[in-house]
Amino acid sequence: MKNMDQKLLYEPVKEWLESKDFKVLITGDKPEIVIPVSDIAPPLYKIPDLMGIDKTDKVVIVEVEQEKKKFFDVLGRCMLWKCMATFVYIACPRNTFPRAKILEKLGIGLVNVNESNGEVEELISMFPRSSTDLYKVCELHPLDFSKEQGLAKQIRDILDYET
Repeated sequence: MKNMDQKLLYEPVKEWLESKDFKVLITGDKPEIVIPVSDIAPPLYKIPDLMGIDKTDKVVIVEVEQEKKKFFDVLGRCMLWKCMATFVYIACPRNTFPRAKILEKLGIGLVNVNESNGEVEELISMFPRSSTDLYKVCELHPLDFSKEQGLAKQIRDILDYET
């Protein structure tokens, strides 16, 4: 079976994040935001698929992947984003990745997108139900708050978003 165009997953994931009160940019199909990463990883820069901010300037980054064989590639990109975003997710077509426990242990969420109707199902949630639940998102990876605030400012500037 031929894989669908990965970009078709962007809009349903964007709508799902907006339902969680994030303002969201789709960046994977256009390099609006280029994130320098050479201070922490070999590439000079990376571009995530989707980025957003909430009212408290917490950043969410989502990497979309449709090929099962690229699980560790997307996991590596997400580990990079964990250094500069509070919330990091992998989005994939339904049944692409099993509910991989490693993601939860690493503080990375997982959402499946139904290709036929665009419905998004959150298999591993990273959004805390209460303020005391935030530890599970940040416990393994010290977040560089200055990098997150820099990203939040870039996103706000592009969206003309006031927090």
